[in-house]
Amino acid sequence: MPTPPLSFISSHLRAPPPWPPPKNAANPRARIRCGALAPPGQVLEAATAYPRSTKEPPNRVLGYDVNVQIQRLCQAGDLMGALKLLGSDEVDARSYCAVIQLCGEERSLEAGKRAHALLRASGAGTTGMESVLGKRLVLMYVKCGDLGSARRVFDEMPQISDVRAWTSLMSGYAKAGDFQEGVLLFRKMHCCGVTPDAHAISCVLKCIASLGNIMDGEVVHGYLEKLGLGAQCAVANALIALYSRCGQAEDALRIFDGMHQRDAISWNSVISGCFSNGWHGRAVDLFSEMWFEGLEINSVTMVSVLPACAELCYELVGKVVHGYSVKSGLLWELEYLDSGIDEVLGSKLVYMYVKCGDLGYARRVFDGMSTKSNVHVWNLIMGGYANIGEFQESLLLFEKMHDLGIIPDEHSISCLLKCITSLSSMKDGVVAHGYLVKLGFGGQCAVCNALISFYAKSNRIEDALKVFVGMPHQDVISWNSIINGCTSNGLYSKAIELFVKMWMQGQELDSATLLSVLPACAQSCYWFVGSVVHGYSVKTGLVGETSLANTLLDMYSNLSDWCSTNQIFKSMGQKNVVAWTTMITSYTRAGLFDKVAGLLQEMGLDGIRPDVFTVTSALHAFACGESLKQGKSVHGYAIRNGMEKVLPVANALMEMYARCGDMEEAQLIFDCVMNKDLISWNTLIGGYSRNNLANESFSLFGDMLLHFRPNAVTMTCILPAVASISSLERGREIHAYALRRGYLEDNYVPNALVDMYVKCGALLVGRRLFDQLTKKNLISWTIMIAGYGMHGRGRDAIALFDQMRGSGIEPDAASFSAILYACCHSGLREEGWKFFNAMRNEHKIEPKLKHYACIVGLLSHTGNLKEAYEFIESMPIEPDSSIWVSLLHGCRIYRDVKLAEKVAERVFKLEPENTGYYVLLANIYAEAERWEAVRKLKNKIGGRGLRENTGCSWIEARGKVHVFAADNRNHPQGNRIVGFLDDVARRMRDEGQDPKKRYALMGANDAVRDGALCGHSSKLAIAFGVLNLSEGRPIRVTKNSRICSHCHEAAKFISKMCNREIILRDSNRFHHFEEGRCSCRGYC
Repeated sequence: MPTPPLSFISSHLRAPPPWPPPKNAANPRARIRCGALAPPGQVLEAATAYPRSTKEPPNRVLGYDVNVQIQRLCQAGDLMGALKLLGSDEVDARSYCAVIQLCGEERSLEAGKRAHALLRASGAGTTGMESVLGKRLVLMYVKCGDLGSARRVFDEMPQISDVRAWTSLMSGYAKAGDFQEGVLLFRKMHCCGVTPDAHAISCVLKCIASLGNIMDGEVVHGYLEKLGLGAQCAVANALIALYSRCGQAEDALRIFDGMHQRDAISWNSVISGCFSNGWHGRAVDLFSEMWFEGLEINSVTMVSVLPACAELCYELVGKVVHGYSVKSGLLWELEYLDSGIDEVLGSKLVYMYVKCGDLGYARRVFDGMSTKSNVHVWNLIMGGYANIGEFQESLLLFEKMHDLGIIPDEHSISCLLKCITSLSSMKDGVVAHGYLVKLGFGGQCAVCNALISFYAKSNRIEDALKVFVGMPHQDVISWNSIINGCTSNGLYSKAIELFVKMWMQGQELDSATLLSVLPACAQSCYWFVGSVVHGYSVKTGLVGETSLANTLLDMYSNLSDWCSTNQIFKSMGQKNVVAWTTMITSYTRAGLFDKVAGLLQEMGLDGIRPDVFTVTSALHAFACGESLKQGKSVHGYAIRNGMEKVLPVANALMEMYARCGDMEEAQLIFDCVMNKDLISWNTLIGGYSRNNLANESFSLFGDMLLHFRPNAVTMTCILPAVASISSLERGREIHAYALRRGYLEDNYVPNALVDMYVKCGALLVGRRLFDQLTKKNLISWTIMIAGYGMHGRGRDAIALFDQMRGSGIEPDAASFSAILYACCHSGLREEGWKFFNAMRNEHKIEPKLKHYACIVGLLSHTGNLKEAYEFIESMPIEPDSSIWVSLLHGCRIYRDVKLAEKVAERVFKLEPENTGYYVLLANIYAEAERWEAVRKLKNKIGGRGLRENTGCSWIEARGKVHVFAADNRNHPQGNRIVGFLDDVARRMRDEGQDPKKRYALMGANDAVRDGALCGHSSKLAIAFGVLNLSEGRPIRVTKNSRICSHCHEAAKFISKMCNREIILRDSNRFHHFEEGRCSCRGYC
């Protein structure tokens, strides 16, 4: 800004003339150049002095008196008064210096410029004082912040040899942040031959440190050592700051250690430098040395050491500093001791306590702060509460900050959104979104990242994608957040698409990116993308991170690539507990349950202690493998390590014991759990259902209704219990409940309902539900195929199997088991062989015992007994009793006593305690009228002390279940039932359909031989149904063993005699009796 000409200076700033000038007096002006004090080429004309008379007027003010008055006014701080006198005649350079100096001290730029103009007009700088006046002007302009005017005055000064003038201007540039200009000025000073002093060196080192130019710093360091200034404290302090700012903490410490004299600035600089370079422990150690040397500790020292204590979680040291600040009074505002804690020092204390996890002290310091205008301290305390889960308190602090008028920054908004996300408050999140858009934070990257995370965790991934697309700039956190959000919301293909786009745009991929996309590759079976990501991690070295290696393990495990899974596991340098747990889960997923025990042993030898997740994973493996011994071993480990009552472990233990058939131990663990959750109840209910303890399952379900509302999983646990006892009425009630609660949206509940209706004999209802399924998975098809098989409708099962394959769903081992079962019960020999061969050759599925049992049953029921026996002998795996019993039933049907004896020897060797097999052989002897063999077999069984299992049947009527045991006539309607059955027997004899008495009952005489194992319990139940159920309603009977031929023939006759539909489910299949025919067609 140019200096105003003299004509623009107000007249009141000039002293009045000593007397009126003569009218005829001339007033010539002398042309005087102000030299360095005026711009180049500008000529100032001095006022023409009046001709002086020989006599001085009595009222004339002498020049000496004017200068004295100016000096006194300047000493008194009366700048305006001094300026008024400054325009008087005979004002010397010292007075101008005093006024200019006062302008600088008062930071009055306007007054300084006026003084400068008067100086130029007076011509006072023409003597040897111009250098002094020039330095004062430069210093004044620097202090007033007008570096342009300061530099113009400086450049006009001739031959500036005084280093202080250079230093003043350099200092001004440093304070204004123009560090590059400060360095250039130092170079110019050096070229002019001016030797710098310690102040100049310190000033230029500060500029270089701010620029981060270590090379220039080292040059200046060498130069000052040459000048011998390195030993001065101020220079050493500047060097410490330089090396610290440039990341060379070792050099800073070397300078510090070489200092002969250190002041507080030295200690503060080196402590701050160590902290800024991550040497937190060294910073605390230096503070301790400073403390023990008895040096003065000021607020700057505390501000430097408290963050180091925070990073190291040295809460005790931090509290010592806190106590000293209270004792010394440094913590309080010095002007107003009652106003509260100093804001800067208080902020550092809050940071230290928050990092150390002591929110109580942090909050007390925060509440005691005098002012909280800095949003940073609010972010600290809000973030502290959010980190410990006190999201509501964090939100209350945000509201308080808003009420105080403090404008939040992007970190405040991020913390706010984190709290709202954790509280699952969708409404508050949308309000916050609008609030931050109103504040202008909608385009900031950190805020948008928090919004993406909020919407993704709130299951509003579409809104998250909108925020992502609308971002002006996306950083790696933005990409990671949206990819992870898509993965967690099931949009696996979208996650992979975004990942590929991110890669193609040249964005930097970090470990978080790979951790986000790998689960998507695993779930969507994108093996190729997963392998590419694996290769990238190897190339970049990220695969060395344990978390990434664990994720790769999980991905390859999900993709069933066990070779790659094992290779990654073996190549891991450090295997933590997560890696071992992931490997256990992988073995479980692969069905390698027997290898889990060995893996646990290796884990122990490697020095890794299993945690809760490892224990639950191992228990799940042993539950799937039904390995009770290994499960008990893990149970013992859980007890020894205090994990038994941890809820996830307790639930896993219940599942293990339930799957292994030990429901007493499962119930005992359930009773010991104090904080049962819904998983606990579902696990035990499902366990009772799995073990065919339907009544216990129903009882537990009733108890659960008093504590929890059932969910979809509960439905899938209780419905198998309903199916196991064919309780159609109860199943309909549960179906209605699931419909009201909206549980049919879950894929598992509709499948369980289809299975329930099929096993309760309502095949058409089951098929109707199956057809209504919008998404039929492999389980849905398998259930319906097995249902057709149970009801003897093999052709329908085959048609449905072909329809499944036509829809693109490939069968698995369970599907082939279901279709082979259907072929077996329908006598479809050729079709059965076709499916068995296709399973092995086309689908590469290795047959298991259940598949071999179906083929043996198929051959046996179709009369190919010899072929069945040879097939068993050629099996690659050892046959169990079920396979031999299938052949034994075929021997009974086709009366092959010789083969039956041969097969029975194998059966008795495998299960010598099962009396049902002895009864079956006895019936074969009886049908062949070999009564002596029957007697010997009866004596053999009696000698072993074996007892016959009692058969029973049950039927539902009017909401009540009626159970009928063999030869039990204690039912309230017993006489009516017996009378009805006597009438049936009489009419059968009259029509010539009296069954032959060819069955042998253990321990009974010939008069009751036809009872055999079932004891006519099914006939009693059928009779009760005819007598109590309205006409037109099907009679549904369930029995716990196979129906005998006597009851089978009686049921066919009753269906024709009474014109009733009878649906009987035995332990093997369904029998639909109608008009004297049965759906089994003899394949029972």
